[in-house]
Amino acid sequence: MDYSRFERLTIALGAVAIMATATFSLYPAPDAVELVAQLLLLAVLVGAVRWGRRGGTFTAVVATVAYILMRINWLGGLSLAPGFTRLLLIRAATYALVGIAGGEACTRVKYLFARAQDDLAIDPSSRVYTADFITRMVRMAVVSFRRYGAPFSVIVLEIDGSVTAGLRGAKSESVVRTMASYLRSELRLVDDIGRLRSGSFLVLLPQTGRGEAEGVGARLASGLRDSVGLADGAVRTQVFGALEDISEIEALSAEFTTG
Repeated sequence: MDYSRFERLTIALGAVAIMATATFSLYPAPDAVELVAQLLLLAVLVGAVRWGRRGGTFTAVVATVAYILMRINWLGGLSLAPGFTRLLLIRAATYALVGIAGGEACTRVKYLFARAQDDLAIDPSSRVYTADFITRMVRMAVVSFRRYGAPFSVIVLEIDGSVTAGLRGAKSESVVRTMASYLRSELRLVDDIGRLRSGSFLVLLPQTGRGEAEGVGARLASGLRDSVGLADGAVRTQVFGALEDISEIEALSAEFTTG
């Protein structure tokens, strides 16, 4: 099983479980707010499974705020209704558990799938995909685009060699790992990232056009400079969209494993 199948299975099973528990809000008397609150849990689950801890945290916060707004009539009086605090804590804790903990778990599961598929899929220095593995994924994306028109974009983040020049092995690996960890945390779970032999990072963005990918690339480069304290010219980006640059992507993919 690959991660995409795991994702669909998790969302499907979660939806069944959430819908089943939602029926309890209809007895003994229908409670529309609690019914919607249960459906918000499904949105949090989708956010966690598809976008990891970052997406799960965001949707958990949104769901909690939405729940408070739906119960705003309880806040109109001078004091809170007796059950409001308890219900709010239960809902907030549930959303946080599914969104934050579930998102972190899904991130780890994704990389476990990669290791199960290929013992050499993870680069030990950066803990993202190896050049060979990410190149294979790019080539699969090219095939899907050629056959089915499935859009995707590729971002190459070139890191200046001066960033790790003169550093000892352990310190150099620590800097590389910090950069990789930041990039991975800023991506959706459906996105993939690997480290090329040249030291550059390659990001594969499924279902993403070049215009959107250019914005992502600029954000990643800026955040990378800030998080690691790199000079302005230490990070350069190249962005390719399948619709506009499929030939260039095919040509470059031949160089990725030897870069």
